[in-house]
Amino acid sequence: MTIRIPSEKIVKGIKVSLEKAKQHLLSAEVLVTKNCLNDAVVLIEFAIEEFGRAVALREKLQAGSEDIERDLFINHHLKYEKAWSVLPPELKTIYEGTFSPLNFHPDDFDTETETMSPQTRLDATFVHFDEHTQEWKKGIQVDPEKLLTIIKRIRENIANFKW
Repeated sequence: MTIRIPSEKIVKGIKVSLEKAKQHLLSAEVLVTKNCLNDAVVLIEFAIEEFGRAVALREKLQAGSEDIERDLFINHHLKYEKAWSVLPPELKTIYEGTFSPLNFHPDDFDTETETMSPQTRLDATFVHFDEHTQEWKKGIQVDPEKLLTIIKRIRENIANFKW
Protein backbone atom coordinates (compact mmCIF):
# COMPACT_ATOMS: atom_id res chain seq x y z
CA MET A 1 0.00 0.00 0.00
CA THR A 2 1.30 3.48 -0.82
CA ILE A 3 0.65 7.09 0.03
CA ARG A 4 1.20 9.99 -2.34
CA ILE A 5 3.74 12.57 -1.17
CA PRO A 6 4.56 15.51 -3.47
CA SER A 7 8.22 15.69 -4.51
CA GLU A 8 8.88 18.91 -2.55
CA LYS A 9 7.59 17.13 0.56
CA ILE A 10 9.81 14.14 -0.20
CA VAL A 11 12.80 16.52 -0.20
CA LYS A 12 11.67 17.86 3.16
CA GLY A 13 11.26 14.27 4.41
CA ILE A 14 14.84 13.49 3.43
CA LYS A 15 16.11 16.55 5.31
CA VAL A 16 14.01 15.81 8.40
CA SER A 17 15.08 12.15 8.44
CA LEU A 18 18.76 13.07 8.20
CA GLU A 19 18.39 15.68 10.95
CA LYS A 20 16.67 13.15 13.20
CA ALA A 21 19.45 10.64 12.49
CA LYS A 22 22.05 13.26 13.49
CA GLN A 23 20.16 13.97 16.73
CA HIS A 24 20.10 10.26 17.59
CA LEU A 25 23.84 10.02 16.90
CA LEU A 26 24.60 13.01 19.11
CA SER A 27 22.59 11.49 21.96
CA ALA A 28 24.26 8.11 21.41
CA GLU A 29 27.70 9.72 21.59
CA VAL A 30 26.83 11.28 24.95
CA LEU A 31 25.63 7.91 26.24
CA VAL A 32 28.88 6.23 25.14
CA THR A 33 30.87 8.80 27.14
CA LYS A 34 28.69 7.98 30.17
CA ASN A 35 29.25 4.23 29.61
CA CYS A 36 25.54 3.65 28.89
CA LEU A 37 26.47 1.46 25.95
CA ASN A 38 23.26 -0.51 25.44
CA ASP A 39 21.24 2.70 25.41
CA ALA A 40 23.68 4.15 22.88
CA VAL A 41 23.15 1.11 20.64
CA VAL A 42 19.40 1.74 20.66
CA LEU A 43 19.86 5.33 19.50
CA ILE A 44 22.42 4.38 16.86
CA GLU A 45 19.95 1.86 15.51
CA PHE A 46 17.24 4.53 15.41
CA ALA A 47 19.70 6.73 13.51
CA ILE A 48 20.30 3.91 11.04
CA GLU A 49 16.56 3.56 10.48
CA GLU A 50 16.16 7.29 9.86
CA PHE A 51 19.08 7.20 7.46
CA GLY A 52 17.41 4.25 5.72
CA ARG A 53 14.21 6.28 5.39
CA ALA A 54 16.21 9.09 3.75
CA VAL A 55 17.78 6.58 1.32
CA ALA A 56 14.36 5.18 0.38
CA LEU A 57 12.90 8.66 -0.09
CA ARG A 58 15.88 9.65 -2.25
CA GLU A 59 15.29 6.59 -4.44
CA LYS A 60 11.67 7.64 -4.96
CA LEU A 61 12.69 11.23 -5.70
CA GLN A 62 15.31 10.14 -8.23
CA ALA A 63 12.79 7.82 -9.89
CA GLY A 64 10.30 10.68 -10.13
CA SER A 65 7.74 8.76 -8.07
CA GLU A 66 5.49 10.35 -5.46
CA ASP A 67 4.12 6.97 -4.34
CA ILE A 68 5.74 6.02 -1.02
CA GLU A 69 5.19 2.61 0.57
CA ARG A 70 3.48 2.79 3.97
CA ASP A 71 6.03 0.23 5.12
CA LEU A 72 8.61 3.01 5.12
CA PHE A 73 6.92 4.31 8.27
CA ILE A 74 6.49 1.02 10.13
CA ASN A 75 8.86 -1.66 8.80
CA HIS A 76 12.18 -1.66 10.67
CA HIS A 77 13.72 -4.27 8.38
CA LEU A 78 12.93 -2.25 5.25
CA LYS A 79 14.64 0.85 6.67
CA TYR A 80 17.64 -1.24 7.74
CA GLU A 81 17.90 -2.77 4.27
CA LYS A 82 17.86 0.67 2.68
CA ALA A 83 20.44 2.04 5.12
CA TRP A 84 22.82 -0.89 4.65
CA SER A 85 22.56 -0.57 0.88
CA VAL A 86 24.60 2.63 1.38
CA LEU A 87 26.46 2.23 4.68
CA PRO A 88 29.66 0.13 4.73
CA PRO A 89 28.90 -3.40 6.03
CA GLU A 90 31.78 -3.35 8.51
CA LEU A 91 29.83 -0.81 10.57
CA LYS A 92 27.25 -3.47 11.46
CA THR A 93 29.49 -5.17 14.04
CA ILE A 94 29.32 -3.61 17.51
CA TYR A 95 31.18 -6.34 19.38
CA GLU A 96 33.49 -9.20 18.42
CA GLY A 97 34.39 -11.91 20.88
CA THR A 98 38.00 -12.50 21.78
CA PHE A 99 37.92 -16.15 20.69
CA SER A 100 36.88 -17.76 17.41
CA PRO A 101 33.64 -19.78 17.63
CA LEU A 102 35.29 -22.23 15.21
CA ASN A 103 37.94 -23.15 17.78
CA PHE A 104 36.36 -22.50 21.18
CA HIS A 105 33.07 -23.44 22.82
CA PRO A 106 30.83 -20.41 23.49
CA ASP A 107 29.94 -21.66 26.99
CA ASP A 108 33.59 -21.48 28.02
CA PHE A 109 35.03 -18.62 25.96
CA ASP A 110 33.96 -15.21 24.68
CA THR A 111 33.02 -16.10 21.10
CA GLU A 112 30.02 -13.82 20.85
CA THR A 113 29.55 -11.33 18.02
CA GLU A 114 26.90 -8.61 18.11
CA THR A 115 25.72 -6.90 14.95
CA MET A 116 23.21 -4.14 14.32
CA SER A 117 19.65 -5.34 13.71
CA PRO A 118 16.13 -4.73 14.99
CA GLN A 119 16.59 -7.76 17.27
CA THR A 120 19.85 -6.36 18.67
CA ARG A 121 18.00 -3.16 19.56
CA LEU A 122 15.42 -5.20 21.47
CA ASP A 123 18.09 -7.27 23.21
CA ALA A 124 19.88 -4.07 24.25
CA THR A 125 16.66 -2.54 25.55
CA PHE A 126 14.81 -5.28 27.41
CA VAL A 127 15.62 -7.96 29.96
CA HIS A 128 15.15 -11.45 28.53
CA PHE A 129 15.74 -15.06 29.57
CA ASP A 130 18.28 -17.06 27.57
CA GLU A 131 16.94 -20.62 27.39
CA HIS A 132 20.31 -22.02 26.33
CA THR A 133 22.34 -20.61 29.23
CA GLN A 134 19.37 -20.52 31.63
CA GLU A 135 20.38 -17.01 32.62
CA TRP A 136 18.68 -13.65 32.60
CA LYS A 137 20.27 -11.19 30.20
CA LYS A 138 19.96 -7.47 30.69
CA GLY A 139 21.73 -6.31 27.59
CA ILE A 140 24.32 -7.13 24.98
CA GLN A 141 28.10 -7.03 24.61
CA VAL A 142 29.24 -3.72 23.16
CA ASP A 143 32.62 -2.27 22.25
CA PRO A 144 32.55 1.47 23.02
CA GLU A 145 35.30 2.24 20.50
CA LYS A 146 33.35 0.49 17.76
CA LEU A 147 30.28 2.53 18.69
CA LEU A 148 32.22 5.78 18.41
CA THR A 149 33.58 4.68 15.02
CA ILE A 150 30.09 3.79 13.82
CA ILE A 151 28.76 7.18 14.96
CA LYS A 152 31.58 9.00 13.18
CA ARG A 153 31.17 7.03 9.94
CA ILE A 154 27.39 7.40 9.81
CA ARG A 155 27.83 11.15 10.35
CA GLU A 156 30.18 11.17 7.36
CA ASN A 157 27.58 9.37 5.26
CA ILE A 158 24.95 11.88 6.30
CA ALA A 159 27.26 14.80 5.49
CA ASN A 160 27.95 13.35 2.02
CA PHE A 161 24.33 12.40 1.32
CA LYS A 162 23.20 13.87 -2.00
CA TRP A 163 19.76 13.96 -3.60
